[in-house]
Amino acid sequence: MFPTVLEASPITDAEKEALALSMIEVSKLTRDLLMMHLATIALSPGEDDYMLALNPRAPTDLTEAADELGVRRLIAAKAYERLLVRNLVEIDGNTVTLTKSGNEIRSQISTVYRMVGEDIADRLSANRIEVVKGVLAEAKRNMKRAFKRKG
Repeated sequence: MFPTVLEASPITDAEKEALALSMIEVSKLTRDLLMMHLATIALSPGEDDYMLALNPRAPTDLTEAADELGVRRLIAAKAYERLLVRNLVEIDGNTVTLTKSGNEIRSQISTVYRMVGEDIADRLSANRIEVVKGVLAEAKRNMKRAFKRKG
């Protein structure tokens, strides 16, 4: 008897390892593409997350930004200090505000993400992209559950 679509068939250790290797390779390539595109707007990987955690129209509480990013307050403070040196943010006590140039850079991040998406989606049909997005969303849920179980 063949398993139906709804039945889960056992996955071998070799299949799990092959899946992990594929995901790791795709993750590294995505990271490298993102790094290349972020460099065009003078950001490093991760700095995009810190910029997006800030309200573009009002000061953002440092603790709230750290919570949104899932990092300790001290880690966020150090990251924002690096952005301060480059005049992308202003820090006043426990609040961080985007400067004019910071807001300009922040607005360019979506363009960078679109460019990375174009690189990834090259020669994929709209249907295939939807399938990939669904599979990645499921993999993301699985990984988050694994983190909760192990952490």
